[in-house]
Amino acid sequence: MKQENITLNRVATLSDITASTLNNIVNRGSAPRIDTIRKICNGLNISVHDFFDFPPYNEVEK
Repeated sequence: MKQENITLNRVATLSDITASTLNNIVNRGSAPRIDTIRKICNGLNISVHDFFDFPPYNEVEK
């Protein structure tokens, strides 16, 4: 959201989920259901793959 300069409420609206649900995910670390992830991705026009593609965490620890 910071990168795209978009508010939590706007993402929730675009994703057709409640702001409280998104707040729980973002600020409280709640694990979203896969259908919620899909809604967020659709709202942001990104793929689920891109949603999970976060370079700092892509490296496998050995």
